[in-house]
Amino acid sequence: MASALLLPLFLGATGWFLERSHRLSLEVAQAERLELQLLNLLAQAEFDTVLEMPVDLLEPRLAQPGSGFYALISDASGTLLWSSRSALGLDLGTIQLAMPPLRPGGSASARINGLLRVSLQVLWETPSGADVPLRFTVLETTAPIEADLAQYRRSLLLWLGGSALALLACQLLILGWGLRPLRALAADIARLEAGETVLLQRPYPHEVQVLTRNLNTLLLGEQQRRERVRRTLGDLAHSLKTPLAVIRTADPHALDYPAVVAEQTDRMEEIVSYQLQRATGGSARLLQRVPVAPVLERLRDSLLKVYAGRALDIQLLVEAGCMFRGDERDLMEMLGNLMDNACKYARRRIRISAAGGDANPLDIIVEDDGPGVAPALCRAILQRGFRADSRGEGQGIGLSVTADIAASYQGGLTIDSAGQGGARVRLRFN
Repeated sequence: MASALLLPLFLGATGWFLERSHRLSLEVAQAERLELQLLNLLAQAEFDTVLEMPVDLLEPRLAQPGSGFYALISDASGTLLWSSRSALGLDLGTIQLAMPPLRPGGSASARINGLLRVSLQVLWETPSGADVPLRFTVLETTAPIEADLAQYRRSLLLWLGGSALALLACQLLILGWGLRPLRALAADIARLEAGETVLLQRPYPHEVQVLTRNLNTLLLGEQQRRERVRRTLGDLAHSLKTPLAVIRTADPHALDYPAVVAEQTDRMEEIVSYQLQRATGGSARLLQRVPVAPVLERLRDSLLKVYAGRALDIQLLVEAGCMFRGDERDLMEMLGNLMDNACKYARRRIRISAAGGDANPLDIIVEDDGPGVAPALCRAILQRGFRADSRGEGQGIGLSVTADIAASYQGGLTIDSAGQGGARVRLRFN
C-alpha cells in the first residue's frame, strides 16, 4: 500500500516538473521569436516628422485580421501611432494601459488576455537631429502553446500513468517473489505445529536464515528437553524398582521392618533428588573420593533382600583403598544396575571385584554364572530399550544409563563372557 501510494506521488511530481520545463522552453522560444519580429518591425519603420510604415510588411500575418499576431507603435505618452491590420477588433486600450514605463533601449515582456506581449523602447533620431521616443510592441496569442502543452500533458499522463501501472504490477510480482520464503516459512511452521516435521530444513534465503537458525536451535533444545525428561522418568522408574522390591519382599512382622522401610525410603528420596538434578542439567559430578566397598555392601544387602528366595551368593572382592572419583549417586546408579542385572540372570553365584582408583585406573567387574550374552549382542544391549531376553522383566534401559554415566566420566562399559560361564561386565575409569 505504501508503494502504491508513494509511486503515483513521485510520478505526478515528475510529470509536473516535466510539463513546467516544457512550458518554459515554449515560452522562451516564443519570446525570442517575438524579439526578432520587433527588430524586423524596427527595420521597416521610417520617421521624419511622422511615422511611416510600408503597406506590405515582411510578416504576412500582420496583414490578416484575427491572425493572432499583432504589432503596435506608440509615442512617449502612450498615444498609439500605428497598429497592424491584424489588430482590428483587438482591445488596444486595455493593452496600452497595461504597458509599463521603459527607459530607452529597454524591453519588457508580459502575458495579458491570452497574449504574449514584447515591447522595445527606442529613441528615434530624425533627419533634423531631434530624438523621438517610440515604443514598438508585438503580441502573439498563446493558444498554440496551450494546445501544445495540452497534447504534451496527455502524452505525459498516458506514458507516466502506464509506467505507474507497469511499475505497480512489477512491484506486486517482486513482492510476491520476495515474500515467498516467508510464506514457505509459515507453511513449514504450520507443518511443525501439525507434527509432520521436527525442524525447518528448507534452504532459506540469507535474510531469514538468522530467524530459522534460532527457531531450529529452540526446537532442538525443546526436543532435547523432552527427551531428557522422558529418559529421566524412565531412569527414575527403573531406579525405584530395587528399593520398592526390598520393601515389598520384607516381612512386615519382622523386628527390623521399620528400619528396612526407613532405609529404602531414604534411598528412594536420594534417587528422586538425583534424577531431578539430572533432568535439570545433569548431576553435580564433583571430584570427590568415594570408597567403593561401602557402596557395594549396601547394594548387596538390598539385593539379597529382593532376591531372598533364590539363595544367591554375592561375593565382593574389593581392593583396599579402592576409590571412585565422582558423585556417589552416580556410582550407586551404575553399580545398582549392573548388580541387579547379574542377580536376575545368575543361577547362584555373583562375583564383584574392584581394584585401582586415585592415581590408578578404577576397574569394577561384575560376573555371574548365568546363561551369558551372545557376542553379537554385546554392543546392541547397550542401546536404550534393547533387551537380549524379551521374556524377562525390565525395560532394557539399565545398561544404557550405566554406559551414559560412565561416558560422562571418560569411562567405558564392556561386556564379554565370564570364566564361570555367564556374563562379565567391566566398568573402567581412567
